[in-house]
Amino acid sequence: MEFEPFTLHNGLLGGVRKPSRPNLKKRYADQLEGLYAQHEGAESARLQKLHEEGESRSVVDTVCAVAGTLFGAALEDAPANAHFSDLGGDSLSALTFASQLEHVFSIEVPVGVIISPTNDMQSIADYIQGRRESRSGGPTFNSVHGADTSEVHACELALDKFIDATTIDGAATLEGPHSDVRAVLLTGATGYLGRFLLLDWLTRMDLVGGTVICIVRAKDEAAARRRLEDVFDSGDPKLLARYRSLAAKGLEVLVGDKGEAHLGMDGPTWRRLADTVDLIVDPAALVNHMLPYRQLFGPNVVGTAELIRLALTTRQKPIAYVSSIGVGAAIPAGQFTEDADVRGVSATRRLDEEYASGYATSKWAGEVLLREAHDLCGLPVVVSRCDMIMAEPKYRGQLNVPDMVTRLILSIAATGLAPESFYQRDTDQSRPRAHFDGLRVDFVAQAISTLLPSADGELNGFRTFHVVNPHDDGVSLDTFVDWMVEAGCHVERIADYSQWFERFEVALRNLPERQRQASLLPLLAAYRCPQRAVSGSFAPTDRFRKAVLDNGIGVNGTIPSIDRSTIEKYVSDLELLGLLHLRA
Repeated sequence: MEFEPFTLHNGLLGGVRKPSRPNLKKRYADQLEGLYAQHEGAESARLQKLHEEGESRSVVDTVCAVAGTLFGAALEDAPANAHFSDLGGDSLSALTFASQLEHVFSIEVPVGVIISPTNDMQSIADYIQGRRESRSGGPTFNSVHGADTSEVHACELALDKFIDATTIDGAATLEGPHSDVRAVLLTGATGYLGRFLLLDWLTRMDLVGGTVICIVRAKDEAAARRRLEDVFDSGDPKLLARYRSLAAKGLEVLVGDKGEAHLGMDGPTWRRLADTVDLIVDPAALVNHMLPYRQLFGPNVVGTAELIRLALTTRQKPIAYVSSIGVGAAIPAGQFTEDADVRGVSATRRLDEEYASGYATSKWAGEVLLREAHDLCGLPVVVSRCDMIMAEPKYRGQLNVPDMVTRLILSIAATGLAPESFYQRDTDQSRPRAHFDGLRVDFVAQAISTLLPSADGELNGFRTFHVVNPHDDGVSLDTFVDWMVEAGCHVERIADYSQWFERFEVALRNLPERQRQASLLPLLAAYRCPQRAVSGSFAPTDRFRKAVLDNGIGVNGTIPSIDRSTIEKYVSDLELLGLLHLRA
């Protein structure tokens, strides 16, 4: 297949002398479709052959061959010691890989297993072999909800599908939770919110001579500690020094995985945790807004059930669970309150391909399991439903690079392109007044660590907080762009939204590799159309507002707004991390 050179006269270049994707598609659509069909046919044939040869070759050889099929001409078969990311894979291609493996082996392989930083092709093969040898290898999406379903129901998430009857039956006679917290189990400490929760809890435990126990996915304890240290080594020596000082006195690091049986730990370690932990703080999740609920079920739902199992072993341990305000997207307006039982107001969830729908449903399922544990066993629980978690003001270089806000700010600054407004316009075409729901990560961490089941003497309660920014302050994505310009970014504002989107997509695809990988490109579909302007939070925050005031959280017990300094810090931190070069 031969392509014409890109020239202006044949329409293959746009006015900015970059390839015009619509014209390219129009000119070569039939030829490209033929190539795609030919490639898909060859791929299907090879996968079918691998399926038929499944019993005659080793599992690891087949896994490596499937990876070779996925990545095409880049390699024949993947090396057994290669990590999926080493081959150029991401969470979306991992979804395809999981589907291919299921076709070949007739076994579900969660995306979390594929993209785990500790797993290579051999580890994936070991997982498949383990499931082959024990077909009852724990709850799966299919065993809980059914294989072919377009909706899931709260009643299907019965606790006894996840936890053995002996543990559940014995929970009623357990010793109650300790009010004097000296040992805190923290999941997700290598994540963005998790690292600030770790700092907060290390500080709190330092005052009482207590310990924070972190579960980290890694090959061994040394590698786990390196992973933790790396997240604090962001270019700010003060942050690293603070972490090292606190960690030396009160941190224990254990190799484990929330999504595995008994957290992936041996019997003695599990029993020691059951005997000694006073509180479980759980921000860990596979946060991916493009993956379906089926693929998030293992790490986010089964993982929550494993923590409930620990909380109901030896003695009760309250759980502080980090959920998502996205749980409310499928709940009728007015019913999504901090008092409502999610099993009643959201008894059924449709499985669709809407942005972030799968992630929100996985957090909904976690909430349902925790409600079940509270009702059946009296387990104390606090659920904190968070929205966008923003950068904190104090430490340099601490950004959540993969999140949508960081990707958006980087992409606008790197391309120099933004719409006149991100929101649906009124008839007079004026910029709509809108609100962006975001809170600084340090404030969110402080709120979660303070609003515990024992914070006000309620040791046996179930409480939910909408940990969001409720202010009708007019601070929106459009305001972010204004502040970026004031911070030194050159940005062209484009009145026609569809024209902006087309130019923006082309510009993103032409960014240097490192910027393109960190850009908005994987999430671009969420910005294809202007957003609806919302003033303040769509969810009520009465309980959260009162708790912030009563407990003196933040500055003078107030929920902070986003200000110009927050956006300026994004820009300066992106420069520090080498992702922006505004002053080159």
